[in-house]
Amino acid sequence: MAPLSLAALPTFPKPSAPSQSRPAPLPSRDAGNEAQAMPLRETKDRGMALLAQGYWEAALQLFQEVVRAAPHEPSHHQKVAELLQRLGRTQEAIVEYSQAAESWAKEGRLLRAIALCKLILQLDETHTATQSLLADLQARQEPPRGVTSRPVQPLPPGLKPARARSEPASLAPMAPIPLFASLGREMFLEMLAGVERSVFQRGERILQEGAPGSSMFVIVEGEVNVVRQGQEGQPLTVATLGEGGFFGEMALLYPVPRLASVVAGTRTVLLEFSRERMEDIATRYPQVAEVVQRLYQGRLLANVLRSNLLFAAWPEALQRGVAEAFTPVAVPAGEELLTRGHPAHQLYFLLRGHCTVFHKHLDGHETAYPGMNEGAVFGEVSLLRSRLVTASVRTTTPCVLLKLEQTHLERLLMTYPALREELRQLGAERLLRTTQLLSGQKLPRASACI
Repeated sequence: MAPLSLAALPTFPKPSAPSQSRPAPLPSRDAGNEAQAMPLRETKDRGMALLAQGYWEAALQLFQEVVRAAPHEPSHHQKVAELLQRLGRTQEAIVEYSQAAESWAKEGRLLRAIALCKLILQLDETHTATQSLLADLQARQEPPRGVTSRPVQPLPPGLKPARARSEPASLAPMAPIPLFASLGREMFLEMLAGVERSVFQRGERILQEGAPGSSMFVIVEGEVNVVRQGQEGQPLTVATLGEGGFFGEMALLYPVPRLASVVAGTRTVLLEFSRERMEDIATRYPQVAEVVQRLYQGRLLANVLRSNLLFAAWPEALQRGVAEAFTPVAVPAGEELLTRGHPAHQLYFLLRGHCTVFHKHLDGHETAYPGMNEGAVFGEVSLLRSRLVTASVRTTTPCVLLKLEQTHLERLLMTYPALREELRQLGAERLLRTTQLLSGQKLPRASACI
């Protein structure tokens, strides 16, 4: 990287009211010449300051100097391209975006390369070099045929691994992305044709908990916070996702509301995949839906089943079988899921919301049992003991549940006989609690037999 000599760039006055459609007037001093007398970090900082003040031309000159000093850094080319695009110099911007996309690809940053390719094709949909680069990105995810990885042998105690010499940039390994890695060339390109690139600033809300959802997002740059509403209505940050993370995958498969809000923690660039587009592609390439299904099941295992006391102790293969068999359903408030005196045909796992458990008497009045909160499992007593439901369950709030049909449960029980005993034990505990409740004992954390 060519060093820049030390000197200070004079401070330009901030424009009083820069136009929304045109950048502020260029300062009288030559920012490009001044940049030659500044260290690289200071040059970039000054360029960002000029950009914030509305001096786009001056900022461009500084970042062009930065590119000359460090020509292999893709973020520098990307910043120059963004400034050229702001100034309406579209063809020059495409050249810089292309350079940045190539550089990101050589570094193995697939998502960043894809996002810039999408941006270039928005500016010029016939840009053949970018179309070729997209096809090449997909090919570079796949390992060469006939090549297998050799198991890594453990080092003797006390030895540290030697630092490997850097590969040539053109051969840098491409980190596989689950959504793309198993797609063929045609599927990959068709998926990308329907992808939308979007940018959110820090604090902007991307998804709203409880709102309808029909798309999935992959994080290209930046960081997002996953936020849920607490029992007292307070916002609770439950996860933070960075580059390469994804969210909203359930909405690609099922018409259920968003289970959490997502807010940009920094400036964030996203790729958005719509359900409509995926369903269209899946008519020709069913593998696309299978890939998304695997993503959803993996997230379900990681976030739901393994954190539940009942499911966490089950073998890995059984957890996966349950994840494959569960179907998410959205149910409005006030709907009965199980009715006393009727058989149950499903086992339920409550993901979001609250349910009331009650006994309806002949005269119409109801006796309430302790309710069902998130994480509750119910319906197993009737299924396993071949008896009618002894207490009704009604949704108190809009709910999202995982539903396991009786036929799927029976297949799992045949494969894993120990599962039947665990569920029978859970059912026996429920029966005991129900008996205690009917005798007048107070069990604040109990659930009725259902």
